[in-house]
Amino acid sequence: MGKDIIADHAIWPRLEDAIFKVNNECRIAIKEKGRDNIIDSTLGTLLDDDGNLIAFDSVYDTLKEMDKKSIASYGAIEGDEAYLDLLVDKCFASYKPDAYIKAIATAGGTGAVRHSIWTFSNQGDYVICPNWYWPAYHTICEEFDREFSTYEFFDEDFNFNLEEFTKSLDLALEKRDRVICIFNSPANNPTGFSIDDGMWDRIIDQIKIRAVSGKYINILLDVAYIEFAGDGSQKKFFKKFSFLPDNIITTVAYSMSKSYTAYGLRTGACIIISSNEDIADRAFDSMKHSNRAIWSNITHAGMNILVDIENDEEKKKSYENELEENRQLLEKRADTFIKSAKELGLVHFPYYGGFFLSIPCENSQDVAEKLKEKGMYIVASKGGLRFALCAVSEKKCEISPKLIKEAIDEINK
Repeated sequence: MGKDIIADHAIWPRLEDAIFKVNNECRIAIKEKGRDNIIDSTLGTLLDDDGNLIAFDSVYDTLKEMDKKSIASYGAIEGDEAYLDLLVDKCFASYKPDAYIKAIATAGGTGAVRHSIWTFSNQGDYVICPNWYWPAYHTICEEFDREFSTYEFFDEDFNFNLEEFTKSLDLALEKRDRVICIFNSPANNPTGFSIDDGMWDRIIDQIKIRAVSGKYINILLDVAYIEFAGDGSQKKFFKKFSFLPDNIITTVAYSMSKSYTAYGLRTGACIIISSNEDIADRAFDSMKHSNRAIWSNITHAGMNILVDIENDEEKKKSYENELEENRQLLEKRADTFIKSAKELGLVHFPYYGGFFLSIPCENSQDVAEKLKEKGMYIVASKGGLRFALCAVSEKKCEISPKLIKEAIDEINK
């Protein structure tokens, strides 16, 4: 008999999310000192220059017009067919891989990550990931008793560190027969880095070399920020996942949270890519079973929004205009921050798009505390600071590098 009413596998320390903790502190500071005197670089939500959450009119006008019966009704367990077909087309655009493709609706991109880890690995198998990553990857691996292993993301020239990736892959496959390789690109959270097409060729070559008989590799592409990562050409890399060996399966975690400013609607999909139709079908069947076991079905309103917008040319154009307008907003903020950082000699990782960029530094927690004294609230990780371009006005992006450099210098003097 166990020693606790809570089952052994379900015992975890009380979760205090570091990001939401610093966000709560920031909110208190704003109330006390005024928004103009505080720089809120905490959450990964898109805010306007006055600190208000941006919610696309095209999306929420569509929701307001929706028949309440359509909102209230259940969707299919696997997701509505029209939604899945349109989402796959939207994700890949004209770069759909030459493979068997199946998609299943999930609770945001998180649900798709969860499904991949559960479906393609066993207890004790390795999930490998760069050391600049979204913390939920680790949390999901803890929940399922998977070994979460990281490698150095960048080499000395700030390129993707192929050597360290292959070492990590070799170690995982030496110990186990299955491995999941997570790539959060383009527009990585938290760095804004994107793996270029030439490097993708080299990564896939190394994976293919190691996909020997009896070994199984899942390439998990988390593309949550892809619609904010460029003008569309950033999707070319999807074609590279064509004609891969049967024992390599690719999954894409696609989310409506960022691209539709629909964070709370929890709507996304796991897109399965395989050269083998039977494998793609069986992966789909497994994930459908998981859907039923976890959330039964996905929010109908979220699926309906995508379908309604994509099937109405006027709404679609309005949505695309809003997306582009806000992509440019992020681009301007990033350009302003990067220009100011360059003038000051503040080092940051290469930024190609998305909601964040990152500054490597020692003693990052101490630096973050020092920045609070200067009116900036920022998320610290083991290796540095995550700056939320999505939440900071262009004017404040201009002054932020100076504050960050001052804090780093003061802590490390």
